[in-house]
Amino acid sequence: MRTGYLKKEMRLLFAKQVIITVLLFFALEGMSQSVGVQGFKAFGVNPTIPNDSLFSKINKAKDFKAKYDATFDLIEFHREKGNLDSIIYYGNKLYTETTKNKLIDKENHLSKVSSIVAEGKLEKGLFDEALKWYFKGIEHSNNKPDDELFVKNRIGLGAVKYVRGKEEEGKAIIEECIENAPNEKLKHDAFYELGFIYYTQREYEKAKENYNKARLHYVAEGFVKEALETDLWLGKVLKEEGKITEALDVCYYVFNESLSKGFFTLYAKTGNTLGILYLKEKDYENAKKILSTVYINSIQWANLEIERRAILGLQNAYASTGDYKNAHALMTQLNRVNNEILVSQNKQQVNELEVQYKTLEQKQEIERQKTMKAYILIAFLLVLIPVLALLYVYYQKLQTQSKLNKTLEEVNQQKITTLLKDQELKLVKASLEGQNNERKRIARELHDSIGGNLATIKLQLSNKSKLEEESIIKQVDETYNQVRELSHNLMPKKFKDSAFTTIITEYINNVKALSKEQITLQIHPTEEVDKINENLKVELYKIIQELLTNALKHAKATQIDIQLSLFNNTIQLLFEDDGVGFDQEKVKYGLGFQNLKDRLKTVKGNILINSFPSRGTVIDINVPLN
Repeated sequence: MRTGYLKKEMRLLFAKQVIITVLLFFALEGMSQSVGVQGFKAFGVNPTIPNDSLFSKINKAKDFKAKYDATFDLIEFHREKGNLDSIIYYGNKLYTETTKNKLIDKENHLSKVSSIVAEGKLEKGLFDEALKWYFKGIEHSNNKPDDELFVKNRIGLGAVKYVRGKEEEGKAIIEECIENAPNEKLKHDAFYELGFIYYTQREYEKAKENYNKARLHYVAEGFVKEALETDLWLGKVLKEEGKITEALDVCYYVFNESLSKGFFTLYAKTGNTLGILYLKEKDYENAKKILSTVYINSIQWANLEIERRAILGLQNAYASTGDYKNAHALMTQLNRVNNEILVSQNKQQVNELEVQYKTLEQKQEIERQKTMKAYILIAFLLVLIPVLALLYVYYQKLQTQSKLNKTLEEVNQQKITTLLKDQELKLVKASLEGQNNERKRIARELHDSIGGNLATIKLQLSNKSKLEEESIIKQVDETYNQVRELSHNLMPKKFKDSAFTTIITEYINNVKALSKEQITLQIHPTEEVDKINENLKVELYKIIQELLTNALKHAKATQIDIQLSLFNNTIQLLFEDDGVGFDQEKVKYGLGFQNLKDRLKTVKGNILINSFPSRGTVIDINVPLN
C-alpha cells in the first residue's frame, strides 16, 4: 500500500509541475467570461465521502444477507459518484465473502457483484480484467438467456470484446442482448452500447439513432446519470459532424450537471471531451486549462483511462504550441500509465476464462442442438408412426384387393377358357358334321352317278361282241363332266360369287376391327390377281389366314403389313410384323406351320423366313403360275 501511495504522490508532483504555468495563467486571467470559458474545479482530495450510516448498516448487520445488502448500497454510492477504486475494492471484498457464505440464490448474488466489479474495471480502462469479471458474472447466472443478470453481463462482455478488437463478435453480442433483454432498462443499455459501436465506425446517423433511443428511456424513467452520459456521447457525435459550437453547448451542460449532481468521473470525462473540442478549435490555452484539471483529478481518483486521455490531450496541446519539453515529459507519463494498465491486467487468467466460456457456450450449443434434434425426432416419429400404420392398412387393403382381382381374373379366365372350349367344340362338331355330310354327298355322287357310269362302261367293255365305241365315249365324257361338277361343288361358294381381292380385303378388315394391331393390306394389280385359278385362291387365302393368326397370337406386334402382288407370272406374298421375333435355330415349328408348308408344296411355292428376337419377322412366299 505504501508503494502505491508513493507512486501516486510522485505522479501528483509531476502533474503539478507540468501545469504550474496553467495555474499562473488562471491567476492572471481568473475564470472570467471574457475568455469565453466556464470555470473548472480541481479537487485536491476525493470529494465523495460516504455517509456514516452506510458503514453503520454494515457493522450492525445481523446476518450475511443484511451485510451483503448494506455493502452493495455502499458500492452503489461509489458507483454513482464514479469512485472506481472504491467500487473495485468493496466489490472484490463482497465477492470473496459471498463465496464463503451460504446464501439463498447465492449464484445470483455473485453474478450481481461480478457485474459491478467488471463495470469498475471497464471504466478504469482495465479491459482484460473487466472481461474476466464479466465472464464470472455470466458463469454465476447459469447462462440463462432470459435471466436479467445474464443479459447485463453479456452487454458488458460485448462492449469489452468490441474495444479489445473483436468487433464483429462484440457487436453481435450487443444486438443479441437487444433481442433477448428481459426488461426495458437492459434493452436501452444495449442501445447505448450499440450507439458507441456505430460512433467508432463513423456511422454517426446510426449512432445518434441508438443514443437517442437510450436517452429517451433514461429521461422518462429518471436515470439521470445514464441520461447525462448519453448526452456526452451525443456531444461527441456533434463534434465529429463539425458542429463544434453545438457540441460545446451540450458538453458544458453535461459538465455542469455532473458537478452539481456529484457524478465526478463523468465530470472528468466531460472535461476531457471539452479539452479535445478546444484542441480542434486550436484554442490551446483553454485546452491546457481544462485538461490539466482533469489530469490532476484523474490521478487523485486513480482513474487510469481518464488520466491516459488527459495526457494525450495535453501532449497534443503542448506540441501544438511548441512546448516540446512538456510534451516529451507527458509522453513519459503516458508510457507509465500504459504500463500500469498492462500490469494491472491478468491476461493469462482472462484468456483461460475466455476459453472456458467459449467451451461452455459450445457445450450448451451442442446440448441445445441435441435437444432440438430430439424434439424433431420425436415430432417426426409422432407423424411417422400414424403414417406407417395408415400405409400398412392401405398395403393390406391393396394385397386383399390384389388377391381378389387375381381370383376374379382366374375365374374370368376359366370362364373364358370354358366358353372358348365350348365354342371350339361346337365349331369342331359343326365342322365334322359338315365334313360328314359332304362325304356322304360325295359318296352318293360317286356311287349313284360316277359309279353307275363306270359300271356301265365296264360291262360294255367286257362284252366285246356288242362293243359300241361311240356309246362308251359318250359315257366317259358324261363321267368326266360329273367328276368336274363334283370338284366345283367342293369349292367354297364365296370364291365363286366374289372377286378374290374383295374376299381378302373383307377378311383383313374384319380382323382389324377386332384387334388392337395396325394391319395394312396392299394388292397389286388387283385385276390380274383376281384372274388366278380358284384352287390357288383358296390356298393363298388359307395361307394368309394362318400367317395372320400366328402373328396375332405370338408376335405381340403393333404393326402388321401384308403385300400380295403378281409379277413375271409369279404370285408374291410378303408378310411383315414388328413383333418380338424369334430365333430360327431354336424355334420349334408347330402343326400350323407344317400345314402351311404342305399347302405351298401343293401349289409348288417356296417360303423364306427372316426373323430375329426383338426385331420382328418377315415372311416372303413365291408361287409360280405356270
